Amino acid sequence: MLETEGVVPIEFFFRKTELIVTFLVILLGVAFGNLRIKGVGFGSSGVLIVAMIAGYFYQFEPIVILQDLGIVLFLLCVGLEAGPSFFRAFKQHGKRYILNVLILLSVAGVTVVAIITIAAVPTGIGLGLFAGAFTSSPALISALQFSPESEVIFGYGVAYPFGLLGVILFITISVKLLRGRMEAEVQSRSQMHTAVYKVNNPELSGKLIRDTDILQTHNVVVSGILRDLSLRTASGSTVLLVGDIVRLEGLTEDVQTVGEMLGEEVQEKFDENSELDTRSIVVENTSIVNRTLNDLGIRLRYNISITRVIRSNVEFVPRHDLSLEYGDVVVAVGTPYQLDQLELFLGHEHHTVQRRVDIGSLAATLFLAFAIGGLIIPVPTLGPFSLGLAGGALVAGLIFGHFGRIGNFIGRFPRNATAVLKELGLALFFVQVGFDTGQSFVESLDFQAVYYALYAVLFAVIPMLASFLFGHFYMKIPVSECFGVICGGMTFTPGLDIIRQADVSERPVIAYSSVYPVALILVIALVQGMHLALISLGVVD
Repeated sequence: MLETEGVVPIEFFFRKTELIVTFLVILLGVAFGNLRIKGVGFGSSGVLIVAMIAGYFYQFEPIVILQDLGIVLFLLCVGLEAGPSFFRAFKQHGKRYILNVLILLSVAGVTVVAIITIAAVPTGIGLGLFAGAFTSSPALISALQFSPESEVIFGYGVAYPFGLLGVILFITISVKLLRGRMEAEVQSRSQMHTAVYKVNNPELSGKLIRDTDILQTHNVVVSGILRDLSLRTASGSTVLLVGDIVRLEGLTEDVQTVGEMLGEEVQEKFDENSELDTRSIVVENTSIVNRTLNDLGIRLRYNISITRVIRSNVEFVPRHDLSLEYGDVVVAVGTPYQLDQLELFLGHEHHTVQRRVDIGSLAATLFLAFAIGGLIIPVPTLGPFSLGLAGGALVAGLIFGHFGRIGNFIGRFPRNATAVLKELGLALFFVQVGFDTGQSFVESLDFQAVYYALYAVLFAVIPMLASFLFGHFYMKIPVSECFGVICGGMTFTPGLDIIRQADVSERPVIAYSSVYPVALILVIALVQGMHLALISLGVVD
């Protein structure tokens, strides 16, 4: 029998808070988004789906400030990532990107006006359906200027989840079907070939790479060596041993020739055996221009492998006597820390890339984002115009990302840091949007809403299909860039995650960023243009 005398009972209480609910939904949403069925999953959009379910069943109230902070963090990081190469790419590709966006929005406008007119959809609901299908807050705000608020909000609430899921499924299925074409396009960007060989030639055992004639007389670089289950970078002073698994990069014929002399080709996935990363770094430090790789001692100083140099869109294998020029893109392999150090060295200014996120610099970028987003500019006949928080965040990110430094504030952070901030921002945004739409979606449904949901899907998918067909097959824009333009034109940020599953380069992000600010303006003008068209057709009194 246990003694209970003198025991003081203690009761524990647990207080539910909005933050606990928010991060519980994020946890469940991430787990759901990571589920894959035949390689297809919702990814980060799983957070939105779980949030909508939670919002409907438990009537959680969205936290507006977290929603604003989330979308600002996400788009700010998108801008920071794209900023260093955005303006150069905009000069090269901006015109055809914007033309493709004009096709997208023109088809969208014709589709919306036609369906509203033919199906006798109330104008307010129709414009709300369009805003929801495009998941566009600026379009929603613009529509509220002309139509009853209740109609617009209802249309937006019905269309948002269907438009969102319709776009996600369209992009996911398209990427799945076109993956082969996308991979071929990625491969065609480079004349370089990569292959993995096992060293079996005993004559090469114990030799330094710089003393191995076949490696010095061919345009081939050893970008990594797998030895004793450990993957390491290679330099001229690295010793080759029989049994080494080496990764060769260079011109196809040279790689095959050198590989056959080393040993036999093997199928080995290097990425699964180490933390080595590949990074493209733009040469902007004027003090190293016109100096050779041997003179700079990059391989010895940073213990990294330089696999190729891109100059004027032409790629070639770097030799020790190659002189770097301003604007060259150096592709290097190494650990994240080593690559960060190399980026500091090659960048246009010392400490251009921070090894960590500086809180002062992050605060400065956020302040600029909110300041730009809060500007309201009166436009004759169109009324007040503002980029809003989303547009302000993207512009601020592009500015800091492009210049790298403004005063004492640094605008370029390690990629893993911006990736975490971007994912966190997207998750916070999705949770609050899910709570908001989940509460009103089911309650407002009736039989007519089924047709509205179908219209919302058509409002999203038809313009996307037309834009893709025109952009890819007529304007010859690569698939991943085409979808980047489409997501930017629709101001649909989650689509970038799906696209980058097949193309991890910066090209989709640059295409997205090139058109996003313009699309924000055009989508507002489009709503007003559709309203005027409906008036001229007699649909609106």
